[in-house]
Amino acid sequence: MLEVVFSDSEKGSMKVAKKYNAKTMLGGAMGYIGKKPTKAELEQDFENQAVGESSQDVVNIGFLLDIGDISGEIDGNERQNVFQKVWGRFDFDIKDQEQFFQNQRKDMEKLLSAAKDGIPIRIWKSDAPYSTCGFYYVCNILRNIDCSISVVSLPKYSQISEKEIIEYNSWDEVEPGKLYQFQSFEKQLTQIDKTIASDYWRNLMVEQAPLRANVNGKLISVPENFYDFIITNNLPHNDFIMAEFIGKLLGEYRLGIRDTWYAYRIDKMIEENKLIVVENKDSSHPYGKVLRKV
Repeated sequence: MLEVVFSDSEKGSMKVAKKYNAKTMLGGAMGYIGKKPTKAELEQDFENQAVGESSQDVVNIGFLLDIGDISGEIDGNERQNVFQKVWGRFDFDIKDQEQFFQNQRKDMEKLLSAAKDGIPIRIWKSDAPYSTCGFYYVCNILRNIDCSISVVSLPKYSQISEKEIIEYNSWDEVEPGKLYQFQSFEKQLTQIDKTIASDYWRNLMVEQAPLRANVNGKLISVPENFYDFIITNNLPHNDFIMAEFIGKLLGEYRLGIRDTWYAYRIDKMIEENKLIVVENKDSSHPYGKVLRKV
């Protein structure tokens, strides 16, 4: 079975989950802040299970499809520009960018090959816009291939005990050793379901919007400034550090959008003189600026 996820972090987590071994985890080198946990506490933390099968059977179809024009080639110049827009501040050079898209192409070829060879495909989907976009995109490229596809949809929350629940926004928030618990949510994708999802993606392609967002459970095309009100409504009256501000937004508004998108829009506000840079407190950090509302 080939597992399909929609980000690099999700891919790494799933590769660990496929061959998860509690004994190995317990025997590894670990550091602790504060008191070292007891053996019983450690065993409880690692009493998880593997998803099973080979850790090589995982692909990431993570072309950042919630951002930018999607009407052209998925790894064409337009998508390369999106990569620069979102990740350029992290000092990626051209080789890093080429490696990113090369990895994407390899995973895409692996997915298509598996579908044509009759290998079952299991998609791990969440309501985060990048994940929903990825799901629709995969349904579109597999539209005319007769293959077995199942979907594991991330629930809104998981109950830990009678009094405690955990809310989830994306699959990268789930610990690798706990992914096996969600296999019970797996459902077969019918040909009709696949066609509907494919049609939806084709409609989004025609709209050529700069951004896609999940609104009331539905993925729609939106303008580039769609999330700006969240930034402006939360701007402190005093000077603030960009990194801390973005962290606050991510914690309070669990919308499945990335820190890099908030940073991109904040930079736009600086260009438009809606925010000013007081100082660059930490030039080594991409979000190290101290900002002030105009």
